[in-house]
Amino acid sequence: MDGSLISPLLILTLWLLTSFVLFNIGKYITKKYPATPAIWWATLILSALPILPIGANTEVGAIPKVLLEFGGYVEQKQQQAAQISAQNMQFSFDVLFYIAVVLYFVVVIHKLSRFYSSWRNMHRLLMTSKPFEQSTTPTLCVAVPITCSPFVFGLLDSKIILPNYFSQLSPEQQHTLLCHEATHIHHKDHIALLIWSILRCLFWFNPFIKKMEKGFIHAMELRCDLKTVRDCDINKKDYAITLMAVLKRSVATRSMPNTANFSSDALSLEDYKLRFQQIIQPQSSKPVYLFALLLLITCSLGVANIKARPVLYADLDRWHNPLSDFVISSYYGHISEFRHLKPHGGIDLVAPVGTPVMAVLGGVVIVADASTLSPNLGNVVLLQHENGYQSLYAHLDTINVTQGMRIKGGNEIGTLGASGRVTGAHLHFELLYQEQRVNPLGILELK
Repeated sequence: MDGSLISPLLILTLWLLTSFVLFNIGKYITKKYPATPAIWWATLILSALPILPIGANTEVGAIPKVLLEFGGYVEQKQQQAAQISAQNMQFSFDVLFYIAVVLYFVVVIHKLSRFYSSWRNMHRLLMTSKPFEQSTTPTLCVAVPITCSPFVFGLLDSKIILPNYFSQLSPEQQHTLLCHEATHIHHKDHIALLIWSILRCLFWFNPFIKKMEKGFIHAMELRCDLKTVRDCDINKKDYAITLMAVLKRSVATRSMPNTANFSSDALSLEDYKLRFQQIIQPQSSKPVYLFALLLLITCSLGVANIKARPVLYADLDRWHNPLSDFVISSYYGHISEFRHLKPHGGIDLVAPVGTPVMAVLGGVVIVADASTLSPNLGNVVLLQHENGYQSLYAHLDTINVTQGMRIKGGNEIGTLGASGRVTGAHLHFELLYQEQRVNPLGILELK
């Protein structure tokens, strides 16, 4: 399979596996600390750690021994490249890759459009609202002509939206509900839910993002319950009765999507049982060993990221030809008297002197001079690529890079010339893998 598909599939598989593991770890932790929504932010961030482009090898790589040996200009031990792809297969996999990308964006646009539509519908609903004058909180409160749970809506101008039955509740219950929604605003829970909703749209292919969002909503409501009871000095029993009253009135109506509300469709019957239990007999909300456990997970995933990066990102950068226009004058493994009947260690590309020479892949410059390697090579550049390959460009007329420089695939590294031991101007190009030369035609389509 083409590397352009292998690497994304490996990355996606690793992310799904990591998300699955961390989601279950998050469930385990929340059994001990159910009112800690930060756990779900941590699991979300940690799940992406193994696939983030970090851990790149920024150090200058070692020069292969085969290039330092006497007569290193020619091949000592021929080896075929492991990655050989036919042109028609390359085309097929490219088509599949672009179809997958188009499908991803079609679904994302569809989900984001539905999200935007619900947001617009909420604004239209608020146009029918009326101010609630008996509010006991400084936040603007408005009443809407629907039966639902009270909720918070808005970003910079957050409002507490009250249902049509709110005025029928007792003053104590009204005060409890307003304090609950004010606590949501204080902790910016409505903004957090908006972020989770957008992430769910963007990463629709990862089912554990939705599960993490549900876990966050559960922990968020538990935290809001505990802080409202404590900070507003509300009787626990009265608070539980108020929650039950709202549930009875709004049970037949779906809660407003992407809003912080007193009762949520994201919570199951078991969640509400735990919520009532936490209100009456709350567990400890101070995670003693939680941070140590998350730190251990972070370190483990960081190490996994660094170790797996060469495999995951091996072919995300497309291979480039070193010259844009050329003629092949000598192939890999060719034997001639000029090389003392030893197989050719690379491939010779003929073009006019001064023709730009490009890096075939992004990497770090290991050698950029005429003295480190054999004088037969003349001006030479050796690049270390992150997928384990190295590329060598010899007989250059000029060198435009320096040792330690990081460059991208397709960037100019010098110009073609006739330095060193040559019979005419050309580029001597080599590919090496695990300190052994490989046939460049097994990787590049030099046509």
